[in-house]
Amino acid sequence: MSDLRHKKLTYELRGAIFEVHRQMKVGWPEEAYPHALAQLLESRSIPVQFKPRRTLTHRAIDIQSFECDLIAYNQIILELKTLPHSNFAPSHYSQLIHYLKCWGKDLGLLVNFGPMRAEITRVVWDEPHLPAFEDYEPIKASFVRTDRSPIDLIRESIIKIGDQYGLGYPDTVYRKIAAIELNHAGLECQSQTKVNLKFGANTAHEFATDYFLIQDAYLLNIRSLFSYPAKYEFSQMKTYLNHLGLKIGLVVNFGKRQLQIFGVNPD
Repeated sequence: MSDLRHKKLTYELRGAIFEVHRQMKVGWPEEAYPHALAQLLESRSIPVQFKPRRTLTHRAIDIQSFECDLIAYNQIILELKTLPHSNFAPSHYSQLIHYLKCWGKDLGLLVNFGPMRAEITRVVWDEPHLPAFEDYEPIKASFVRTDRSPIDLIRESIIKIGDQYGLGYPDTVYRKIAAIELNHAGLECQSQTKVNLKFGANTAHEFATDYFLIQDAYLLNIRSLFSYPAKYEFSQMKTYLNHLGLKIGLVVNFGKRQLQIFGVNPD
């Protein structure tokens, strides 16, 4: 236990968390607990920022604003919940990782004030080295000479985003940055591509997707924080390629430990 990160500081914070829970008990709205904990920390002369906000920008364009519950000692981010159960969901860990990433911190505490005893989980974040895994084998047979330049530009834009921002943000952030970067690279880029559901001889419905349509020829889907994209991501890409009459798709995953780019064909 001696190698725990910020051990002394987290020991003080845990004591304050348990004291807030002891005094307040359960049943208060979630937003009540950050107020109480911030007040207690200040009374103990522990530096604390209450509901700090930070906005991520790219090429002077606002991408997304983040607001965490508390930052203590200017080192540890605390995210407080009131869950009726004892287990944090993957989305809770992802949320805290986004905050750690945005503020450049290496430790966060997920706190649940819902149970009869407060529960605290440590979340450590170290910016991973960004290796890239690329697999274009499925689209090689579909390549013609004119595909080389736009595919190279798409790839270079994605790699540049990875190099600049690393891993750890939600896919919505990477999509917004990609839209800016792809247009900056001179590529026609349509976000929220619409796909017509054709059932029989008729069009049953038109769906807006999170996919990019680039140069009216290539589909791009961007995900994040998966160890590896689910099979569904590739199946969905094939379905959309077929309905749009396109030959080349790319699934990009700003994953947990690496950037991944996969070529997908409609077959």
